[in-house]
Amino acid sequence: MRNWCSRLHRARCWVNVASTRKTSINHHRMGVSLHPQHEEALMQIWHETANELPVTYDVDVLIVGGGPTGVAAATAAARAGEKTLLIERYGFCGGMATAGMSGAICGLFTSGKGPHEQLVHGFAGEFYQHLKHRGAVSDPFPFGETCLVVHEPHTWKEIADDLLADSGAKVLFHTLATDVVMEGNQLRGVIIENKNGRQLITARRFIDATGDGDLCVKAGVPYTCGRNGMVQYPTMVFRMGNVDIARGIGHPVAQLETWVEAAQAQGFYLPRKHIYLLPSPRPGEVMCNVTSILRDDGRPIDATCAEDLTFAEQQGRKQVREYERFLRAWVPGFEKACLNDVAAQIGIRQSRTIEGRYRLTNEDVFQARKSDRKVASSAWCIEAHGQDGIFMFYLDNDWYDIPYDTLVPDSVSNLITAGRTLCAEHEALASARVTAQCFLTGFAAGTAAWLSRRENCAFADINVAELRSIIEYQTY
Repeated sequence: MRNWCSRLHRARCWVNVASTRKTSINHHRMGVSLHPQHEEALMQIWHETANELPVTYDVDVLIVGGGPTGVAAATAAARAGEKTLLIERYGFCGGMATAGMSGAICGLFTSGKGPHEQLVHGFAGEFYQHLKHRGAVSDPFPFGETCLVVHEPHTWKEIADDLLADSGAKVLFHTLATDVVMEGNQLRGVIIENKNGRQLITARRFIDATGDGDLCVKAGVPYTCGRNGMVQYPTMVFRMGNVDIARGIGHPVAQLETWVEAAQAQGFYLPRKHIYLLPSPRPGEVMCNVTSILRDDGRPIDATCAEDLTFAEQQGRKQVREYERFLRAWVPGFEKACLNDVAAQIGIRQSRTIEGRYRLTNEDVFQARKSDRKVASSAWCIEAHGQDGIFMFYLDNDWYDIPYDTLVPDSVSNLITAGRTLCAEHEALASARVTAQCFLTGFAAGTAAWLSRRENCAFADINVAELRSIIEYQTY
């Protein structure tokens, strides 16, 4: 370890704050616009004295981000025998499923007008079974021409803890990845910060499960943001208690939209008409996916900008109270309901999408294309939240495949991503981003890390047929 540190120091790989901030200033070249109020501040460079960093962990596989993608990836790598470390910024796993309280597993079931059956198995099915065994998930609930299940967030966290512990993966909460150490086209380490201070973690393989491509961007992987910078609108999810479920759930979408429009005419601020009211496994509780956050000028929230996120959190809380007032006044069954819980953070649907070896196209989804290099399948609808409302497209009793190559960037040989950062066109991502597919692509990434290590090859060069045989062996 000491020799590694000495070599890094001689190679001048110790990153100082000035170089990191210069990278931020150069975001213009990557198509990211900076807000005028903090653009000027970024131009003022403070040169911090370079310090030697302690190397606190040296592992086979490092996963950054503990959402569904990261939990699946870490579990897969550790089960394969890799020395695995997962770092997560919160004090629990789940990401958008728990902190964002998205609260539903979308993408498990078939789509179309016929009976809906479970299509997706593997790690997604395994996690679903754990939720069922603990009584922490609803029965399948209709969602357009498919269905979903709603889970209880705290139990989700406990199951993630148990799966990671049983696999042998180590977890480090309350930890941020702030920079990377590169050597040629390979990652050598990730600089982290937590209550212990600034440290370095070295690894042989790296998995970006941040949902925003944070690790990929720091390593220089090209990316895009939505369609010409237009990303899907985020949502502040909340839960209402003391709901008369028999009367409060199952209202037709058109009727809900009519009530929203009538309330808007009376002065309610309700920017979203197409709202989802979903029954929780808790008695008398409803998960409310109803808000829609955009900036004052109508542009979408940039989930990689702290100022935008701050605005979204504050506006989201205001919208929660307004929709609570609307539900109590207008929707039968909610007359005596009360606000039960609000997400710890705004629910992000889309931010950065990496440039990978293959791009999942809109036509791949529309035409239900299959691939002999698939690591996941999906029948979930295209559900794109944007300026004109919510665009929905359902496959009719069919599904499409997500190829392995959507997870693999060209430019860094020992780095892979998964989840909503996979390489995809805008509408295609609006389908592929959901929880079940995050579980599947995450598990594939973790398994690929083991195969890449075993064969001493780049992620791009693993045997995908062998990868598929491993991940398809799980039939939960």
